Amino acid sequence: MILLSLGQGIAWTAMFVAATSGVDARHQGIASAMASTTQQIGSAVGLAILVAIADSGAHAGIGPDLVPGLRTAGFTAGALTLLGVAIALTLRRPGSTPPAPTATQTAQKTEADISA
Repeated sequence: MILLSLGQGIAWTAMFVAATSGVDARHQGIASAMASTTQQIGSAVGLAILVAIADSGAHAGIGPDLVPGLRTAGFTAGALTLLGVAIALTLRRPGSTPPAPTATQTAQKTEADISA
């Protein structure tokens, strides 16, 4: 349980930082809400799929009949997690953006444009 909470804390923080970085200040709330909504819907749909997989092999729905379905659901969740990690590691990171010009640089450029 502790390991799960630590992992979620790290992953969710990174997710919200990635979702809101590069978004102007007035749209930060919308970007954060979209990330949260996507997370919640994805969790619900993912859980429903895993429950359907786990229940697919059990006819009586109790006891040892559930073991093969639960095993399949666990392996499916693990495989999808590894696939997600592989995709995340191969995604291209956006190039670094040059720093914004300072007020002095902007003033110098404006003066140069005027005198030209």
